[in-house]
Amino acid sequence: MIAPDCLKKIFLLQDLTSEEIQQVLKLAHPRHIPAGETVIREGEPGDSMFIMCQGEVEITKRLILSLGEEVPKERVMSRLRAEDGVSFGEMALLENDTRSATVTALTDCHFLELSRRDFLDFIERHPRTGCKLLLRMGQWLSRNLRRTDQDVVKLTTALAIALGG
Repeated sequence: MIAPDCLKKIFLLQDLTSEEIQQVLKLAHPRHIPAGETVIREGEPGDSMFIMCQGEVEITKRLILSLGEEVPKERVMSRLRAEDGVSFGEMALLENDTRSATVTALTDCHFLELSRRDFLDFIERHPRTGCKLLLRMGQWLSRNLRRTDQDVVKLTTALAIALGG
């Protein structure tokens, strides 16, 4: 399944004891996605997160170009490998919204999928562990928001330079 050293690399689980990690993983359902198949699709409803046990995926986002007419185009944002301690879809555990990106299996992949309902039930039954998980999720979201803010400043600066202002 998943190597214990990979579990220690997964940001969400880093503050948990081995026993707490095992409790959380008992909630997860194994999923196999063959190479070339979509794991999650941008814009579709999401209600679970994924922990990669094996394989490699590609993350893409749609870009809308307005050149007379809107032409959707996908751009590769990153590639992730299971051995790096990968999880994605965490936001779906907290809110009922659509997926923010498409994830496609580049190789045969094995995942553990954790649903929002199971996650929320778990944190209600195990508030101490739940608090650790929610704190890590808050830190993860804060880190991503800070990175996004920095990217917006860089893009705004580049656009201002490109437009001569």
